[in-house]
This record gives sequence, structure tokens and C-alpha cells, in this order.
Amino acid sequence: MKKRDIPAALLEWLLICIGVLGSVLCLCSAFSLPVPPALWVLVPLTALCGCLLYWGKPGKYYALGLLALLLFFGFLLRKELLESLRNLWGELCKLYVKGYDRFRDYLPREESSPDAVGPALLLLAVLECYFCTLAVRLWKRTTPAALSLLPGIGLCFILIDTPPALPPLLAAVFALLVLALSQSVRRRGAGEEGKAMLLGAAVAAGLLAVLLLFFPQKGYKPPITWEELNVKMNRWTQKQNNRGNVNAGLAGNPEELDLSSLGALPSRPVPVLYATSSAGGLLYLRGSSFVDFDGTNWTRGESPDWGEAVVFPCLRHDEGYSLQIETLDPEPLLYTSYQLTQLPMGRKPVSDVYLDNPSGQKIYSMRYLPSALPKSVNAEYDAWVRAHCTALPEQTRQGMLDWWDAHSGMLSEFDPIAGSVGTMQIVIDGKTYNSMNPGAFGDITFVGGQEAIARAAAQLVSRCAKYSRNPLPMPEGVDFCTWFLNDAEEGYCVHYASACTALLRALDIPARYVSGYLCGAEPNETARVTNLQAHAWVEIWSEGRWIPIEPTPDEATEFPGNEANLGGDPAATGEDPQGGGFTEAETLPPVTEPRPLHTRPSRELSDSTEQPDTQPNGGSPSGGSGGGSEATDLTLLWVFLAVVGVPALVLGRRELRLRLWERRLRRARGNQLARLLYRRILRLHRLGGGPIPPEAEALAQKAAFSQHELGSDELHYLRQVHDQQGCRIGISGFWRRLYCKYVLAII
Repeated sequence: MKKRDIPAALLEWLLICIGVLGSVLCLCSAFSLPVPPALWVLVPLTALCGCLLYWGKPGKYYALGLLALLLFFGFLLRKELLESLRNLWGELCKLYVKGYDRFRDYLPREESSPDAVGPALLLLAVLECYFCTLAVRLWKRTTPAALSLLPGIGLCFILIDTPPALPPLLAAVFALLVLALSQSVRRRGAGEEGKAMLLGAAVAAGLLAVLLLFFPQKGYKPPITWEELNVKMNRWTQKQNNRGNVNAGLAGNPEELDLSSLGALPSRPVPVLYATSSAGGLLYLRGSSFVDFDGTNWTRGESPDWGEAVVFPCLRHDEGYSLQIETLDPEPLLYTSYQLTQLPMGRKPVSDVYLDNPSGQKIYSMRYLPSALPKSVNAEYDAWVRAHCTALPEQTRQGMLDWWDAHSGMLSEFDPIAGSVGTMQIVIDGKTYNSMNPGAFGDITFVGGQEAIARAAAQLVSRCAKYSRNPLPMPEGVDFCTWFLNDAEEGYCVHYASACTALLRALDIPARYVSGYLCGAEPNETARVTNLQAHAWVEIWSEGRWIPIEPTPDEATEFPGNEANLGGDPAATGEDPQGGGFTEAETLPPVTEPRPLHTRPSRELSDSTEQPDTQPNGGSPSGGSGGGSEATDLTLLWVFLAVVGVPALVLGRRELRLRLWERRLRRARGNQLARLLYRRILRLHRLGGGPIPPEAEALAQKAAFSQHELGSDELHYLRQVHDQQGCRIGISGFWRRLYCKYVLAII
């Protein structure tokens, strides 16, 4: 290394140290992590080794040797590093879970300790220092250096209400600005690298001062609030991980469900809503229902406006349980329980299909009964239901009856349903049968036990195929329900619910297909519901109310905790299908108000994740310099983007355009190359590059109109004229040089 290169190397070493230390301290200040004392020695030492060794061609071998040495020490300390990385990840997730609830699924099982993250921070610092030194000393590039510092700085802005302390952030930005402003001089290696970096330091300091002066934190209002950003992030993640539910009609509010296009359901859990009920057990959170079926498609069909009193006959009853729903994103409909005694405030039903949510309400409450009370049935509605909810295509009806005739004898094997089903009376063509397999089916009506027979049929359907979230698609040109019951090997809730609905309709039991969510809740505790619990089931019309019937087998992942099938006979289990745990003969509890949703950890940390009152940056307990989630917290983010992002974009664009130009010249040959060079010479001449020699004009005329190819000497002469024009602009006025370099990117 030459003596004149030593000052430049020392300045680069100083900038690397400032940038890396600023990056790591940003992470420590934002997440209230202790700063390891070894950081102040390890970073300067690693940067010094790189700055002294990375020079010329031998520098590449020194860089590989240093990397091998770092990997060797990392292998020796792998246990300590892995444990420290786990603690660092746990500390990051504790704060990320405040705004991005999906991080709750990635929290370490063991409690993390902020005092044990030192080795992980040192590893991050050494890696940043290694790659930053490589970018500055060998590659002479600023963009790779900025990318190497991004892990320490970028992690702070994933959670906006915990920004880093201002001094380390400004230090990192200052170092990158100086490197960017002096990059062109350092790449030429003309011996003026030191002067260029000193001048860049003065410009960077002035630019940061001006930015902080014109963008004060207190008066700044961010263009997007924390709540809006959280909603957009959740919606985007849900769309990516919930495509299977959308295609299967289990998410959103589709008008139609095409069973021939069913695909795989999602396998990664994403929180969708939170439910708090004053009663424990399994809750069927009803979304929307479908009535018309043509063999492969479910549609809602036309339905009159029945009014609240007809659709919800238990309204304004004085007893019942409370249920409160909080969705993470605005949903097009409201999810409700059965036997509602109080609707969410201001909401009316869309016919008898669903409750609309035009305002995007995310928190709402209602009351419901564990079982229906005797009420008078609207005769018009009852007749409409029996006419429309028993309709089937003739092919589907005949296929369902044939399957029932062949398999209903298996009902005697079921326990505990066999005892109750075997005594049910079935009237067929005026004759009464006590057997579940009479052998002939005409116009069928059930004298009693309709609900028990429906549950028995659901259990038969649940055994027809194996449960799978990724079954084979339906073949073309077949009836879906007949194919699933007879030939399909796998299916999920949509398959079972569709087939069961068709089977019950064939048995003259009014039924319809319903979608929503399954929720397992403890009394007065908030339960989390994910997209994996999106579910489809069957409703039957019996005794003036809609009753949920569960045909999906026990191993379905929609059931909370993968518990046993809770869709069996309530009389046999002693539980209500809504999970209330009460029968009709028992006394209902008094009305209870919905409990506030404070049991779900939200943006406030729990006791186990509380942060100390004092922060390294003197900020608030949440770790932010501005405290909490105030609007001023985004200032540092936009300052960072303005200071680093815009120069990086300009420099990157210039570098890309120059490389593309050189690539174009390398690919051109003969007269084509001459024409390219002369067009660029004319453009440089118009920008102030000086007069064009007559010889260059003559060669351009020869390349344009002559059939002879120019020789290598002639092409070399045109290249020299081109370079001379660029050099003249390079020594011209400051503003012209700035315009040509960074706006036009031609020199």
C-alpha cells in the first residue's frame, strides 16, 4: 500500500466503523437491548483488518481467508450463537406481536432473555463489518455497503412505534452519504480519495442538518397511520395465505361456490378474528348460507325480505349468553351464533342469508341462547323453506337415495346414535316404518326425530372418504355429491357439507349449505380464530329453527385442538350443539354484558414482556424516541428514506445506464459501432463537449453510406473522440456536470 493511500484507507475505516456501530446501536435502542462491551473493540478491529488487507488482487484472497477464519470461530461457538440468536428472535417478536399478530405463532417456546443477546449482536456486527468493508475497499460501491447495514436499521422500522434513537441512526446515514458522495473519486483511484471523503463529510453533515431543520418531529404528520398500515399488512398477508379458503368459498362473501374448482386449503395459520363468549364450548360462527344447488354450484338464490322477527324468532328475549367478535380486518359480513336474542347494533339481515357489514365494523357484540325456546313459526316462511331447501336436480336426488339405500344399514353400528335412531318412525307412502332401512323410497316425510336422523346421516357421510386439506379435484362431467360419496378418496369440509346437504334434501329434510368459522372458547376468555378454522357445515330446518349439523369427520383440522367430533347428538353427550352445556330443561343464566377484549395481548405488552422504564435512547417505555405510537414516530423513517433512498436510487440508475451503454458497445461491430459512437459524440457536443474533429465526421459519413467496414484503428479513433468529449464535460461547470452525470447519466 502506497503512503498516499494510507489516509484514504483510514478514513474509509472510520466511516465503516461509524456505519456499523450506528446500525447495531439502532437495533439496541429500538428494542431496549443491552449493548455488548466487546462491540466497541470487535467492530474497529474487523474493519481495520479489512482496510489494511483488502488492496488490489491479493485483497480478494485476504478477504476469503478472513471469511474462513470467521466461519471457523462461528463453528466453535455455534451453541452459544444459536442460543443467543433464539433470544434475539424472541425479543424482536415480543414487540412485533403488538402490531403484527401473526408473529405470535413464531414466538419461541422458551422465554427469551434480553441479557443473553450479546453474542448474536456481535455476530451481526462482525458480518455487517465484513461485507461493508468488502464493498468499500474492494468493490468501491456504496449500494452493497448500504445493504450490509440494512439488517440492523431495517428491523427497527418493521414496528413503527419503536424507532431507533436519533444519534446512531444519523451516524449510519452520515457514513453512507459520505461513501456515496465520494464513490466516483474513489473508483478512479486518482489519489484524491481523502479530499473527496472530507468534502463529502461536510456536505453530508450540512444535508442532515437541513433535513432535520425543515422536518421537525413535533409538527410532522405521517401520510399513513399505524392502524391503516396494520390493516393493509394483515389484508395482504391474508390474501397470500388464504387463497385456498377464498377459492373454496370459506372466506369473504361470495355469491356463488363452484365445487368443480376446489383446490387445497391453506396450511399456515393466520389470525382472522377473536371471540369472547360468556359460555364455553364449541361455537359455530355463522357467516353466509346457500340454497340453490345445480349439481356443481351453490348459489344463494332469490329470497324475500322476511324481516328480523321471522329470521330471528328469539329476538328481544331477556335471557342468553353474550358473544363479542373482533375481526382483524373489516369483513363484508358479520359472524353470528345461533338463536340470537340481540343483534349487533344497527345491523339488519340480508333476507335469511347473512348479516351485512357495509361500514366495515370490526368489533360487535350480540346475545344468544344455547337452545331455542318455543315460538310460533311463520307459516309463509316455513312453506318457503320446505319448498326451496329440499330442491335438488333429479340426477343428484336419485344418486343420494341409492347411496342411502345401500349404506343406511350401517347406522346400527353407531353408538350412541343407534339407540335413538332405531326407534324413529318414518312414514313412506302412508306406511309407518321403525327400521332405518325400509328398502323403498317414495315421497318421504318424517313423523318425529328429524334432527336425530339428520345427525345419523351426517355420521354416515363423514365415513365416506378420508379427510384431507389437499384432495384430488372433481372429474369433469359428473355430479359432485354422487361422485364424492361413491368414488372420492379424500375431501374437506366443503365436500362433506355439500354431500350431506344433498342427502338430507333427498330425504325430504329441509337443509342448506353454510360457511363460517369454528371456535373453541372458555367462559369469559378470548379465543383466537385463524384461517385454518374456516369451516362449512349443514343447517336443517326443524321445529321452527335452523340447527347446525356437522358432517365433517373427527380428524378435521378445523376443529379447535383437533378434538372429537362435537356435531353428534346433544342428548347423548349432554351438551348443546352451540357449546353452552345446557339443555332446554335447565335454567338459563342471567344476561351478562360482553366482556372487553383485554384478554388478548394487543399493542400493550403483557407482564412477562414489559420493557424497562428507561431506554438507552432516553425514550419511552415502548422503546421509541417519541414514545408510544404517536404520529411523530414516522419522521425518522421518512428522513432515512429521503437521505439514503433517493441518493441510492439516483446512483443506482446512473450505474445501470452506464453499464447498459458499455454492454451495447461491446455487442456492436464495425459500422454499427461507429454509428453508435458518433450519435453519442453529437449528444455530448450539444451538452458542451467541444468541437467535433473533421476526421470523426468523415468516418461517420463513411460508416453510414459506404459498404466497407471501418477498421479497428478507425473505430479506436472514434472511441478516443467520444472519451475526450466526456472528459471535457467532466471538467466543465458544476451544474452542467451534475446534470450530465446524475440526470442524463451519460458520463
